[in-house]
Amino acid sequence: MSVRVLLFGAVAERAGRREFRLDADAVADVADVVTAAGCRDEEALLVAVNHDIVRDWRVRVHDGDEVALMPPFSGG
Repeated sequence: MSVRVLLFGAVAERAGRREFRLDADAVADVADVVTAAGCRDEEALLVAVNHDIVRDWRVRVHDGDEVALMPPFSGG
């Protein structure tokens, strides 16, 4: 049982990887996933759970979920 974590852009560069898995029993919510990825809470991140952007890091994660951590997008 696991949660798939995808890392993009600078988040992936800092972590030195683009993807990893977490034991679903070891994480309860998005905040736990962010911490496990080595990101700081104060960091500006876009987070998606199963392709839906979430703003509340208390959103629960479950076995089989995919969580994507992305730096904010910018440009014009």
